[in-house]
Amino acid sequence: MSAQEEGLAPLDLCPINYFLLEADCHYLPSRKQVAGKKYQLPAASELCCEDLFADFFMGWNEEGLSFHIHVNQPFQESVYPSPIQGDSVELFIDTRDIKSARFNNRFCHHFVFLGERVEGFQAAEITHFRTEDTHPLSDPHDLSVTVKKKKKSYEMSLWVPAKSLHGYDASQCDRLGFSYRINRFGEEPQHFAVHSGEYHIDQNPSLWSRLKLRR
Repeated sequence: MSAQEEGLAPLDLCPINYFLLEADCHYLPSRKQVAGKKYQLPAASELCCEDLFADFFMGWNEEGLSFHIHVNQPFQESVYPSPIQGDSVELFIDTRDIKSARFNNRFCHHFVFLGERVEGFQAAEITHFRTEDTHPLSDPHDLSVTVKKKKKSYEMSLWVPAKSLHGYDASQCDRLGFSYRINRFGEEPQHFAVHSGEYHIDQNPSLWSRLKLRR
């Protein structure tokens, strides 16, 4: 007997939820703005059943992680203390890619970057831990964000130094657990690897994608 015949609602999950997304993250010779197709992460919007409105670039080196986001629509407004309601970027990083972890451990990080400064706030780590397996949160002054606004689009360049990434060491672990959420004012966000409408993306590192650190 089918679920419909039994009166049960059928499963309605995005395709992205059925497999682990993997991608390459390429080496940056020096700290600089990430540019070029080599550093662009694949788009997962079709698999997440959502609109694609931003291009996401990422690179790594021993000093940290560099990101560049090109949003193909005008900047509107950032919101704090609820960054998901406005123009912002959230990064979810597990420096040891521990897929057996069902909640955040000391290697997990949740960073948020706003498209503009709001009440003195523009970048911070806001990782939420459920157990004593934690690490000190990053100093906001160590995080870097630069925003360039145009008439029909805007760009955000982000830098997360190694000292803000507990356990980050490519010689010990050549991969990262990773996801992002690009928020926009008054509209649905864009995701990579996990759809936050179906899961608490900030608390499920086992569902984040796997990025291979390539030289």
